[in-house]
Amino acid sequence: MVKQIGEKAAKTAPKKAPKKAPNKAAARATPAPRPYHHGDLAPALLAAALALIAETQDWTFSLREVARRAGVSHNAPYKHFAEKRDLLAAVAARGFEALAGHMRASLDGVAGARARLLAVGRAYVAHGVANPALYRLMFSAALTTPSAGRPAVEKAAAAQARAVVDAVIAEGVRAGTFPQSIANPRESAAAALALWSALHGLAMLAIDDFVGPAAEVETLVEPVLGALIDGLALRPRALPAGIWIAPRV
Repeated sequence: MVKQIGEKAAKTAPKKAPKKAPNKAAARATPAPRPYHHGDLAPALLAAALALIAETQDWTFSLREVARRAGVSHNAPYKHFAEKRDLLAAVAARGFEALAGHMRASLDGVAGARARLLAVGRAYVAHGVANPALYRLMFSAALTTPSAGRPAVEKAAAAQARAVVDAVIAEGVRAGTFPQSIANPRESAAAALALWSALHGLAMLAIDDFVGPAAEVETLVEPVLGALIDGLALRPRALPAGIWIAPRV
């Protein structure tokens, strides 16, 4: 009888389900851990936007695309940037900060106001030609609004680049390369505007393929800017009354 009960129990016992093989596809679909902590979110978004601009030579991408590139949720950018324009303004500010850094670095070991202005000019044009889409964004009307004008974060960064030029002009006045009258704020501003206009125009002409080859456009800085520097040394002019130049921080 015992044997019969045991045999019956053995026959009626539920069979164990076979073990399933691990789902490799599901494992792959599991999101990877975030590569940075929350405090690094804004720099990660800026880096993603800069990479997209460099790759596409445009800034028509969406905030969702930036978030995807940064590896965060599509809502994450709004923690730091209320709209896309705010992100682009921060990107443009990075561009101006990099420009100012290149201009300052170009002055290492260079003596004399003329040589130093030419070095700054070559650094300026080289930065624009090497980063065409970013350079366009830095001056794009897409960042301007009728009520607020240019974004404050961008203007503060642009002021760093202008400060480099202003400082070299001031050095030239102290050294006697330029007349003492350029120490006057209106004449100093006019000199900075003249230099900026020449460099910006040359950079844009190279970017738009109106002058080239782009790899050698820096060699044009001396003849273009040199003539302007000679003119400033002989007869500097002042800005007309009521005229301002950016950045007005």
